[in-house]
Amino acid sequence: MIDVLGQLIAYALVAVDVLVKVVILIVVVLMVLRWVLLRVSPFGWASYQVRRMTDPMIWPFAQALPVSNSVGLAPLLVILITVLSAYFFKWVVGDVLEALLGLLHGLSDGALIVSLGWLLYGAVSVILALIVARIVLSWLPFGRDSRLMWPLYRLTEPIMAPFRQLIPPLGMFDLSPIILIFLLHFVQNAVYSILIR
Repeated sequence: MIDVLGQLIAYALVAVDVLVKVVILIVVVLMVLRWVLLRVSPFGWASYQVRRMTDPMIWPFAQALPVSNSVGLAPLLVILITVLSAYFFKWVVGDVLEALLGLLHGLSDGALIVSLGWLLYGAVSVILALIVARIVLSWLPFGRDSRLMWPLYRLTEPIMAPFRQLIPPLGMFDLSPIILIFLLHFVQNAVYSILIR
């Protein structure tokens, strides 16, 4: 049973890897096509179709950028955010699935400490993912008021509030989430090396 679940988790990791690569490839191809077609034939049918697909991705960034040529810079920003989001998604899914597999192996072997370690490892991975998502959404102008921000705020604020009280902001920069991420990453590594290995 555990071997079958292990194989399913391995297939899920491969599927996530393929999905991430396909999404990155599609976004890069669309942005390059947009750039080329707008230079060659800005009013052609192909340019119109590509613009229609890419404008919803580009305009929120183009309107938020304070530079004069923001429409030309926004596709690069879309590519960068897509790559970083894909990396982040792959990291979180990999950690959570690895923790699930480790938990199942620990329970089947009767190793309670190892199972507890994998459970803590997975919980810290989810908390890290929520904090990073909150940070990234707070940077985006359209992300601050999104429906996703309030649940993220409610889930992460009990963890972040004590650190914000200990570490005051430096001007407009709040360093407490960054220090919390380092601390949680340290806790995750400590759980792995003490309870799991």
